[in-house]
Amino acid sequence: MLRWWMRVVGVFYLLKFVAVAFVKGPLRGQAPNALRLADAGDHVARFLIDTWVIFGLEMAALGIALLVASRIPDRARALAYAILGVEISGIVADVYQLARGHAWTIPAVWIPIHGLIIVTGLLSLGRGRAVGVREAAITA
Repeated sequence: MLRWWMRVVGVFYLLKFVAVAFVKGPLRGQAPNALRLADAGDHVARFLIDTWVIFGLEMAALGIALLVASRIPDRARALAYAILGVEISGIVADVYQLARGHAWTIPAVWIPIHGLIIVTGLLSLGRGRAVGVREAAITA
């Protein structure tokens, strides 16, 4: 199960990369004027766009790492735990945005997505451990 979790989340992270770096979905949804301001030469708007692109590149790196590591999931458990940490930080970021007065619509979508990745990841890690213990008992 961990193998498939890593593959699904890896592909999802690559889709996030495309949505963030090329489509610029978060900017269009949260700061629609930023793209226009950046085109007009506003340095702060350019910085905001560059920050989102860098975030997208990080998502791509994690997605590729998950896809590569899915070939050896039992030896890549640390990566799975790191992804759970990334998802927890995503919830913290969403709560932070809500506390700062941002619209609730985007965090209301992302908090359940983060939660789903966390819960399914924990289940996958637990199932993988149970299978490993069972296999060790059989071979002993």
